Amino acid sequence: MFKKVMSLALASTLVLSAGAFAASAAEAEDAVAANDESAVAADDSSAVAAGDESQVGAGTKIYFDVKSAGWKNFSKIYCHVWRADGTGKWPSWQTKKEVCKKESDDLYSYDITKTGNAEEIQNAGSKNLYCVIFSADTGSQIYNTIMNGNCIGDTVYVTGNQIENPKDSQKTDTEAAWKNHPECGPQKVITSTSKIVGTALADGTTDVTLMADYLLDYVSDDGTADTSKTDKTQDLINQLKISPLAVMSNVNFKLEDFVKAETMTQDVANKKKATIEGILGNCTDPTKGGEKVNKDEIKNAEAKNDAADTNGSSNGGSSSNGSSSNGSSNGSSNGSSSGSNSVQSGQETTIFFVFAGVMVAAAGVFFLVRRREN
Repeated sequence: MFKKVMSLALASTLVLSAGAFAASAAEAEDAVAANDESAVAADDSSAVAAGDESQVGAGTKIYFDVKSAGWKNFSKIYCHVWRADGTGKWPSWQTKKEVCKKESDDLYSYDITKTGNAEEIQNAGSKNLYCVIFSADTGSQIYNTIMNGNCIGDTVYVTGNQIENPKDSQKTDTEAAWKNHPECGPQKVITSTSKIVGTALADGTTDVTLMADYLLDYVSDDGTADTSKTDKTQDLINQLKISPLAVMSNVNFKLEDFVKAETMTQDVANKKKATIEGILGNCTDPTKGGEKVNKDEIKNAEAKNDAADTNGSSNGGSSSNGSSSNGSSNGSSNGSSSGSNSVQSGQETTIFFVFAGVMVAAAGVFFLVRRREN
């Protein structure tokens, strides 16, 4: 009889313990949900009106003034963010992670934590490392707009200007800018029709690197120049007000980088170099009052990275004709989930003590049963 009673006691103890375990887990899950809801509520309450300077640089949202774009009949607005140099892992075009939130009829917001690189963007500060495009599910979109870490909390608006698409001259893009960050705006590039568009340079690029990339793009691997493009070299150099010698130095730097990275053979590099030397050797230098360049100086130009990139990256291997690259990630996601993690940690502690209690109770009943039998 005693054995039956003890068996029932043991079973009851286990059932009650299991109930306590389930209640504890449910409690913890409720805490997580409450924490998440609080975070969302706090985030929602931080929404600001377009151009509110008090919020610039704060939070994790950027905004888009849809009214300024005049877009109609759309159901979704998207935000595409990527590193201007093409590196890192970022969400793909118009996927779920790029969907914006409607703040009002005129204003949409995008939380950069969705990119998985919020901390990296926040830490960028004044470095113009990123590009952003807002678009609609109707096909409308803005032109590539430069962004830095200080743009968080700011609003992108459409200026009303149209820009020639850098890759397809038959298309035009809608120019956009930031309300409170004039140093960021439409990305400066040289188009496929040899026009200079945009005003803002990404970190790692300068007017000299734009010209160097242009020449490298339009001189083939066998050293043949596309003269419909390269014949515009002097005009572009004059518009950019740069030295042909500085351009040649940067071309040499980029070619050395390609060879080191094994993305180009030394033979191809030599052929490109010889052709570009010939092109630049026939130019005049607007930085010296239109003086003709010294061909020997061009031929012996020292390889030099003109890009004033404070991150130290050479940018030597990228062509800059307006591509929206979308590569892999070297950033980490924002730490806004830390509250959730702390709740999970508490849940694990509770589970440990409940389990320990079950084991102690079971051991006690077993001891009493054995003692009774003896």
